[in-house]
Amino acid sequence: MNKLIKILIIILIPISIILVSRCESKERFYRPNLPEQLCSVGIIDADDTTSFDYQNPYSLHNYLRYILIERSSQLEFSDPMDDSLNTISFSISSENEELLSVSIDSNIKDLEYYKLPPDIEFKSGERYFFKAQSDDLDDISSEILVPEAAPFLNLVSVHKETEPGIKLSRINCRNFLNDSIKYAILDISFSSQEGQYYAILLEGTGMNIHLAPGILGFLDFSVRNNNVQGFNAIFYGLKMFHLNCTDKGSSLLQTRVKAFFIDGNNIQGNICDLSLVAKFNDGYSLFHFFTSFRVKLLSIPKELYIFEKSLYTYEKTIEDPFAEPIYLNGNIKNGNGIFAICRSTEVSITLPFPPLY
Repeated sequence: MNKLIKILIIILIPISIILVSRCESKERFYRPNLPEQLCSVGIIDADDTTSFDYQNPYSLHNYLRYILIERSSQLEFSDPMDDSLNTISFSISSENEELLSVSIDSNIKDLEYYKLPPDIEFKSGERYFFKAQSDDLDDISSEILVPEAAPFLNLVSVHKETEPGIKLSRINCRNFLNDSIKYAILDISFSSQEGQYYAILLEGTGMNIHLAPGILGFLDFSVRNNNVQGFNAIFYGLKMFHLNCTDKGSSLLQTRVKAFFIDGNNIQGNICDLSLVAKFNDGYSLFHFFTSFRVKLLSIPKELYIFEKSLYTYEKTIEDPFAEPIYLNGNIKNGNGIFAICRSTEVSITLPFPPLY
C-alpha cells in the first residue's frame, strides 16, 4: 500500500506542475484602470482670517482657507486625455445651516485654489460637511469634526549656526555669500493634550541682496532635539520659492510647503520641546539673512494626520520598486483627497539689529 501511494505521488506532482503552467498567461499583468473621480483638497485654518495679496513677486500667500477641486485621473497607461471639468459646484455647511455655496459654469481644468471668505466661522467640537459635483463625475462628500483650539506656543530662543560652504563655480548664479552655510535655530515648546494631533509651519522675513528689498515666505526646516517623533510632509494650499542655480544663471523655482506633523499621543510628558532648523545662504534658500520669524502651530483632525502620513510614506518609498502600494487615506467619499478644518496659534519674533545673517 505504501509503495502504491509513493507511485501515485510521483505521478501526480509532474501532472500538477504541467496543469498550473498551462494556466499561466505570457502577458504581463497590469493594474486595471480605475474610473475617474473628483479630487478635492481643502485644509482650512479656522483661525486664519487675514488674506494677503502680496505685490512683491518673491512672496507668496500664507492664507489657509483654500479649496482645490480637480479631476482625478487613475489611468495606468493612457493616451492624452481631456481632463477639464465642464461645471463645478460645491458647498460647505454646518449641522444647522449652509455656510457657502459656489457654482462655476465654465470649462476649466481644475479649481486651484478657491479662496474661502474670511468671515465664515468654524467652531471647535462642531461638525462640518463638504459636498461637490461635476456634470460627468460622481458627487463627492466629506465631513469633519473641528479639533480643540491649539495650545499656547512658547518661543524659547533663537540663534545661528554655521558650517563651511562650497564655493559655486557658476558665476551666473551670483551666490557670493555661500562661503558658509547658515542655520537659524528656533527652540519652541507647547503643552500637548492627549488625543490631539499637530502641525507646525515656519515663515520668515528677510532679504536676498540680488532680489527685492524685502522677502516674506515659508521656510524649509527640519526638527532636532525633540521629545517626540514626527515627519515632514506637503501642506497643500501653500507654496514657496527657492533659487534654482544652473549654468544659464539663477532663477526662481516655485515649490510646495512642508509642515512637521506630530501625534500628540506620542509626546513624552505633557510638554513638547522642539528645535526648528532652517537652512539658508546655501544657494537654494531664497534668504541671505532674516529680520523676523513666525511659527504657526495647528491643532489638526486625525483624518488630516493620517492623510499626511500616507503622503510621507509615499515620498519615502517612491524610489523602491518593491515597496507596497501606498494608498492616500483621505476622507472624501466617492473620490479622493481630504477635507479638514484646523485651529491655530502662532508666535512671532522680530530680530534686533543687526539681523540674523
